[in-house]
Amino acid sequence: MKKLILFYSLLFCLAINTYGQMKGVVKDQNGQPLMGVIIQSETGTNTATDLDGYFEIDVPYGSKLNVSFLGYKPQSVSASSNMDITLRRKGAKPIKESAETPRSMFILANGMSSYPFSPAVGLTIGMVGKGGWYINAMMGFGTRFTPSATGSYSDLKNGDAPIFTGKRSCQTVSATIGGLARLGSAPMYWYIGAGYGYKSITYETNNNKWIAYQTSRTSDWSPMHGLAMETGFMANIKGFAISLGYEAIMGIGNPVNTVSVAHELKIGIGGMFNIKTRTNK
Repeated sequence: MKKLILFYSLLFCLAINTYGQMKGVVKDQNGQPLMGVIIQSETGTNTATDLDGYFEIDVPYGSKLNVSFLGYKPQSVSASSNMDITLRRKGAKPIKESAETPRSMFILANGMSSYPFSPAVGLTIGMVGKGGWYINAMMGFGTRFTPSATGSYSDLKNGDAPIFTGKRSCQTVSATIGGLARLGSAPMYWYIGAGYGYKSITYETNNNKWIAYQTSRTSDWSPMHGLAMETGFMANIKGFAISLGYEAIMGIGNPVNTVSVAHELKIGIGGMFNIKTRTNK
């Protein structure tokens, strides 16, 4: 007798679990509930979602339900007690999950010079993915800035020509900021930037003054200072970064003959380190 009771109890539980009121909600791909969505079973039982996108339908557990709504792609689902259905608009692309986009931080040690030979060294730091940014600073050797340490053109107007010792000082200073763009799929980048530039070549006299190379178009003690513009290319070779570029310093003063532009060649070497930032596609 006990076995019969247990058997019928199991059949009753099975019937409850396999047939009953199935519930669910229908939303669009942005998570907003859809009202009026038609839910149709294989047995012909139909229902529709309410204002909040919810519905109830009496069908066997696991049976197929056809979900359809005007302007959206129809969908077939298996009936269960807690369904969460998402419909997508026709022609809409699926929303991709957040993905990690690799970016790289780089740092380079630079060397720069022009003719006459006036070496300068500096540092470049920045970040790049498909595009990026950088800042750069260059400093020459034996740089002299202040008028108190530099002779003026008026020193040559008193009738006493200075005696030069033969020592020469080449000054180059620049600070630039700019952007980078990746060239195709290769780890090659084009950069362009602008900022401040300073350039002068001075000569020592026997009275311990330094006189800048002058022309009639310069100010009294003028070194050349003004706009610095640069462009070039950078490559990443397995974490090893190299760059080759050109910089022009333009401004008042003419330390190189009568030309008001100093042309600089810049070479850099350093490292590039991958980092990851999250972006939503």
